[in-house]
Amino acid sequence: MDLTVDEQKLLADFRRLSPTGRTELLEYAITVIRSSIAAAEEPDTTPAPLEPSPEADPR
Repeated sequence: MDLTVDEQKLLADFRRLSPTGRTELLEYAITVIRSSIAAAEEPDTTPAPLEPSPEADPR
């Protein structure tokens, strides 16, 4: 598997963490992922544009 330099640095930093630090980081990542999934599943509450009424037509 080929990793970029940034990915290699992240992996090395993760491996240097204590077991507690790893757990905390992984729990935080799970929270971020769940909140982004929840935000993507929320229905669009943007109001639809109003259609002009036929009597407002200037023709």
